[in-house]
Amino acid sequence: MFNIIFFVTVFVAVFSVLNPIGAIPILIALTENYTPEERKHVIKKSITVAGGIIIAFMFVGTYIFRGLGINISDFEVAGGILLFKVAFDMIQGRTSNTKLTTAEQEDTLSREAVGVVPLGMPLLAGPGTITTSIIYFNLKSNGIDDQILVFIAVVLTIITAYIILMFSTALFKRLGKTGSLVISRIMGLLLASIGIEFIASGIFGLYLQF
Repeated sequence: MFNIIFFVTVFVAVFSVLNPIGAIPILIALTENYTPEERKHVIKKSITVAGGIIIAFMFVGTYIFRGLGINISDFEVAGGILLFKVAFDMIQGRTSNTKLTTAEQEDTLSREAVGVVPLGMPLLAGPGTITTSIIYFNLKSNGIDDQILVFIAVVLTIITAYIILMFSTALFKRLGKTGSLVISRIMGLLLASIGIEFIASGIFGLYLQF
């Protein structure tokens, strides 16, 4: 049975931490002297890299847990704290240093390379995005139907991010840096709530183990 509430929750969570709207000013700055075709190529590469990393970790996450002896409840608490940190930075109007450092922003080897680093990883596919996807995909209450919904929600988020970034120039002209920051702050509030939910769920799960 299609769980629309769960599907929307996952989509909103992944979209908020992926934050393609907040990435627009950085994309514009890094590709300032690029031709429209070069910028499109960079966007395609960044989305391909980000999507591949997120989906790969989402599927192998459970094996990483088993190999390291990590319980999903432990990961929920740690992930929730990380998401809250990312959300706090978004609310403050900053790009979280868990997603992008100044050195990574400045260290661009070529016009094509910025699509991989820093745009694809870690700006889009940062620790917060990967953590959120892994947690939702590996929830103890999940059946195969729920995992399929998570996968579809993540793919839909990536497609949505691609569309937003493809129209980044037009959106930036309309929104400006201030508009992008306002939207990022709103998504930061949503992400903070999700982070708290992860922490509470993880603590409850750990309590049940005793």
